[in-house]
Amino acid sequence: MYAAAISGTGGLPPLLKPETAAEFAQVHSHGINIVFGTPDAFALGFAATWLNYPFLSAGAFGHSGAAGSQAFADPASGLAFGYNRRRFAFPGGAAPETVPLARAVHACATRG
Repeated sequence: MYAAAISGTGGLPPLLKPETAAEFAQVHSHGINIVFGTPDAFALGFAATWLNYPFLSAGAFGHSGAAGSQAFADPASGLAFGYNRRRFAFPGGAAPETVPLARAVHACATRG
């Protein structure tokens, strides 16, 4: 979904115009996440992923899921990332390996 949104797939154009993808990344809501009790920020239907992954551009958007899964798109680098775990990340929320894995994938994908 994220690759199709920003880059297009199968020879088709991207599903989103650049300005639409940029709007998805803009923070529209700040507050306390009532599930985890931590400060959080959300864009339009997506998380402002770049807040949790500082190596991504400010235009990155995505969403985490149950068991520590994570998916996002970074239009500036053209990277779409998806990660699912086999086991639930206790006590919930982000899996401990997700940020280092996403950082390594981003570094490889953006290497000149």
